[in-house]
Amino acid sequence: MDLIIAIIQPSKLDEVKDELVKIGVQGATVTGAKGFGRQKGRPLAFLGLQGFDRQPFSVDFIPKIKIEIVVSSDITDTVVDTIVKTAHSGKIGDGKVFVIPVKRAVRIRTGEENEEALSLEEALA
Repeated sequence: MDLIIAIIQPSKLDEVKDELVKIGVQGATVTGAKGFGRQKGRPLAFLGLQGFDRQPFSVDFIPKIKIEIVVSSDITDTVVDTIVKTAHSGKIGDGKVFVIPVKRAVRIRTGEENEEALSLEEALA
């Protein structure tokens, strides 16, 4: 199993979600995020800290979307390729995708583990 973390432009979320559903992804966690990198944004005070010059320390943060998906390792490449293809605009700030191995997953309600914990349940009880 792998955890796929994708940081994408907010405007691409619906399209990425639709494409992931088409390839069989059964669930994801989506959160709003702010980040900085090569793309420039508006400066925001960073936790109220001051720099050496006693001015507020700021970093340019850009609104992003973070998508987290745990999938069976045999579909990891397909999921990553789908996200990259769908979220791509060719401009700075398109985002990044990370893949992290997952050692164990447990569905809390039933105790099912690993691959069984990732599948959709037949009926919600």
